[in-house]
Amino acid sequence: MKKNDKKNLTLDKPHPPNKLLYKLLIPFCSFLIKVAFKVKVHKEDAIKTLKGPFLAIGTHSSVLDFLLMMGALLPHRLNMIGARDLLAWKSVKPFVKIGGVIPMSQFAMNINSVRLMKKALEIGCNLALFPEGKISLDGRQLHCILQNIAKLLKFLNVPIVMCHNNGGYLSLPKWAVKFRRGKIQTTVKLLFTVEELQSMNIKDIYSRIKSAFAFNDHIYQRDNRIRFKTKAPAKGLHYILYKCSRCGAEYEMRTTDNEIICDACNNTIEYTEYGEMLSKPPSVVRFKRIDQWYDYQRESIKKLVSDESFFESHPVVWEVNSDGTYKESGEGDLYINTTEIGFIGKDFSGKPVTITFPLKFLYTIVQKASEAVDLTIDDIVHRFYFREGKYSVKYTLIIEESYKRIHGI
Repeated sequence: MKKNDKKNLTLDKPHPPNKLLYKLLIPFCSFLIKVAFKVKVHKEDAIKTLKGPFLAIGTHSSVLDFLLMMGALLPHRLNMIGARDLLAWKSVKPFVKIGGVIPMSQFAMNINSVRLMKKALEIGCNLALFPEGKISLDGRQLHCILQNIAKLLKFLNVPIVMCHNNGGYLSLPKWAVKFRRGKIQTTVKLLFTVEELQSMNIKDIYSRIKSAFAFNDHIYQRDNRIRFKTKAPAKGLHYILYKCSRCGAEYEMRTTDNEIICDACNNTIEYTEYGEMLSKPPSVVRFKRIDQWYDYQRESIKKLVSDESFFESHPVVWEVNSDGTYKESGEGDLYINTTEIGFIGKDFSGKPVTITFPLKFLYTIVQKASEAVDLTIDDIVHRFYFREGKYSVKYTLIIEESYKRIHGI
């Protein structure tokens, strides 16, 4: 038996999370988060009397979502279903076993994970899943939620709890480096009873799920005039807003603590703690919110991938995670066209390596603020770091719009 196989034996035998973890650590962390981020939890009466086993699903707007959900559903204990990438973090590894975490590959076939989920429910565990699979880039729900989630809920056949957050994204945006203190509202409700899952068809289940997952943190902030306190509200914003809204130049954007600036045309926009975008002449503000600017980029990508001859390629360093740790394995180029994404390069022994993945099976991709993207193939995570320190968000949009084009969405 391999050492790594032995280390992962417990994954075949799901078990409830450690009681002490939920009596001491989770309540303590939940209290700290409530105070630090001004969290208000609204629980539907049906939740207060709910008995397990059940599946809790939630919007995924920040790294706080896990603790917000666990705290909101106390005293119930939750077996988290976590991304294999997340489980590789040193800070998370100690809690994988005692938390009864079930690993799942992001945006890939997960037959074994579904089997473990079913087993866990059968022995009385409550599960927690974030179906979107990754943290929001633009402060809204994922652009495309697959109908497979409706099929999964019907198959699991347990009550479904919905945990919906507003303000989580603004408390730690994907592009930011530090937390911001504002107001988070968490709403917990019973989304489906077992009887409803049994009687409803997949189309109707899916429709209710899509409606439940809708959110826009920028509108939430604007409508409630909430300040998310930070000394550097704009710092890092160029990571997702890579295309100048005035001249259209790409990857000429940079940020200071308070401004996002285009080095091609010098258009300078101030981004405030209230989510406002302001400018002084001759600079021009085309969009009042981050999500509107992001939509402008999406539309330009949509036009780009409508051309069947589209092709883009950039040099990358290739890393592999097959046993819980990432190891540099080679280098080459990561290309993308309208039908596939692929890597052509060499490993460090000089052996040629080719990796391809059809876009018709990939509706989005995991991207890292360190300017990298992940591809999971056969439960092995391939991570590609762009040598130029850019392009991960652009590749994400290309993949998402190509998927929609291929499937006529």
